[in-house]
Amino acid sequence: MHQYYTIACKFHVFSGRSTHPRKVLRLQALSANDVVLTARSEFFAELLSRTGSPQDATFVDFGDGSEFEDGITLDDYGYGSDSDLEDEEEVKANPTPPSDVTTVLKGNISESDDDLLVVADTMCESAALAGPPQAEPLIVPTPIQYKPQVFNYRKILMRDTAFRTLKALLLYLYTDDISFSPLKSQGPPKTDAETPNPSASWPCSPKSMYRLASKVRLDSLRDQAFCAIRSSLDAGNILQELSSSFTSKYPAILQMNVEVLLQHIVSVPVIQNIPSLLKRITDSQLPHGTDIIINLYQKFLLQYHPRALALANAPIGSTSPPQRTDSVLNAPVGSTPPPQRTNSALKAKIDFRRKYY
Repeated sequence: MHQYYTIACKFHVFSGRSTHPRKVLRLQALSANDVVLTARSEFFAELLSRTGSPQDATFVDFGDGSEFEDGITLDDYGYGSDSDLEDEEEVKANPTPPSDVTTVLKGNISESDDDLLVVADTMCESAALAGPPQAEPLIVPTPIQYKPQVFNYRKILMRDTAFRTLKALLLYLYTDDISFSPLKSQGPPKTDAETPNPSASWPCSPKSMYRLASKVRLDSLRDQAFCAIRSSLDAGNILQELSSSFTSKYPAILQMNVEVLLQHIVSVPVIQNIPSLLKRITDSQLPHGTDIIINLYQKFLLQYHPRALALANAPIGSTSPPQRTDSVLNAPVGSTPPPQRTNSALKAKIDFRRKYY
């Protein structure tokens, strides 16, 4: 009997958020095969090739009894409005049966979810990898399947990423599939009958994924998240998204929001609510308020006065210097040309002569 081995990396990420106190908590673990990660992402290849502590301070080697097990503040997390975090208050109001699990991604790249295994999330390194329970045992013969032996776990805490976001990222690295949730600013989520089959996708916030994909340098995934954000903007939520802390951190997102705002500038929701946005800017309540005004003005000029904007942005000295007259060209070297009389000066002299002569 043959066995094969997989060297796994175990990522610990937060899945919950508490407002009192303001913390992220509820660590959960995701395990993935190093070979897949390093093959699909230069960032993870660099991260996992280092033997010492990661250079990125948001990645921390994680061990038993870590100071982070009780959570960290929302400020340390860096994205307090992350919609991929579950609010503890909502979880308590709608309790679900406890599920202490780890998601394990096997080493075979597949187009199905068969490579997703769920096992007990214990601190023991020898946790067994088992498939999902079956309702009835199979009677027909099946091919022999070898259970992978996992060793040399490297455990890393990701301090600024939600469980849901990282799981969606790892699934994307295995399958090239990604699914995005609606923005919270779009209103209540759809009913269960309208939502996609949860077994076929693992949706995450496009804003959270844009943030993570930018961090790990997955440009294609970042661009997909960007398009998902843009397609979610309309007259009803553009001002809310424009004023968000997420928009303030990414210039490309800010410019895109301003473009969408101009598209809806005469809509009723924008006309009614833009005074409140401007008041927040003048009261210094938005750190990117100045950038909003500058981008809005530049986009306005580009759309309605492109020639004026082009002239204003022309390099200094690009305009042709004034041409000298023949009298200047023919003047001796070193001589000072006589001042040219203007029409107003000549008229004043004529009027003076008429008056006194």
